[in-house]
Amino acid sequence: KYYGLPMSQVTAGDGAKIMGYAAVGSPAASHNATIVFNSTVVGVKPAPVVAAFSSRGPSAASPGVPKPDIMAPGLNILSAWPSQVPVGEGGGESYDFNVVSGTSMATPHVTGVVALIKKLHPDWSPAMIKSAIMTTSSAVDNDGHAIMDEEHRKARLYSVGAGHVDPAKAIDPGLVYDLAAGDYAAYICALLGEASLRVITGDAAATCAAAGSVAEAQLNYPAILVPLRGPGVEVTVNRTVTNVGPARARYAAHVDAPGSGTTTTTTVKVEPAELVFEEAMERKTFAVTVTASGGGGAGGGGHVVAEGSLRWVSRRHVVRSPIVADSSVGGPSRRSAQDA
Repeated sequence: KYYGLPMSQVTAGDGAKIMGYAAVGSPAASHNATIVFNSTVVGVKPAPVVAAFSSRGPSAASPGVPKPDIMAPGLNILSAWPSQVPVGEGGGESYDFNVVSGTSMATPHVTGVVALIKKLHPDWSPAMIKSAIMTTSSAVDNDGHAIMDEEHRKARLYSVGAGHVDPAKAIDPGLVYDLAAGDYAAYICALLGEASLRVITGDAAATCAAAGSVAEAQLNYPAILVPLRGPGVEVTVNRTVTNVGPARARYAAHVDAPGSGTTTTTTVKVEPAELVFEEAMERKTFAVTVTASGGGGAGGGGHVVAEGSLRWVSRRHVVRSPIVADSSVGGPSRRSAQDA
């Protein structure tokens, strides 16, 4: 990255080593440093790593929907273009070919993946495409370990989202979580009310009585966030998946129960534990019940975030959704969750 000054950018880990070296011994004049340019380095491990400036969740506007959704290549990305495209400010310079390194590339990368999926599946809704990208993403780096943040600690869901985008898998996700305009309208009513519904939809006659109401926890989203209550309190949310893989398929639920590294533990029950499909585009609904025990949760002594996952596994596909239990998120009790 060009800063306009002679300098080198290092990782947080290397920076700590440099500061430690500078703080040891005396006088300062005895400290020496050398900058060696090693050209382009490929096969760096671990990768990917969440950048320090990458947006973090949760969403202040809608904390009941896990954010971010996904991560993608975004830092120091090489990009090239031919001479037909102007180079430099004002386009006065001319080259046969130009290549630069740039940042903030995650969005165009994901945009390209969306275009790829839409080309192959022109009848899919935006929600189906988002679901395909999220549920097929990778949660591990090229060393096979959990993706880390800029300080080389395990990245939390509020940093990494569902995982790192995998275009090859996203085109064939097996199952998707779909949402229609009516679902979003009901969600807006529950979150913001009728006035906001009319502004967002552009329909001055729209009413929440007609649109209905869907709580954040019940939105048919590819990631699952449930309010973490006190010990023994169950919270149940529902999801519906659509079969976009083989017409005849059988999926079994595999759960990694959310854990928080505190005295709080959780159990997760999925009903039914198996989904059997007989035709393409068939839909199946299931319920996820999370129960907390130990400390944490509402009235349990501080903010607790527990993370896990639900994987629907068939012979050909793995459909993975993050599960986050968060004590700071408001939401329905067991009865109201099931009735919502």
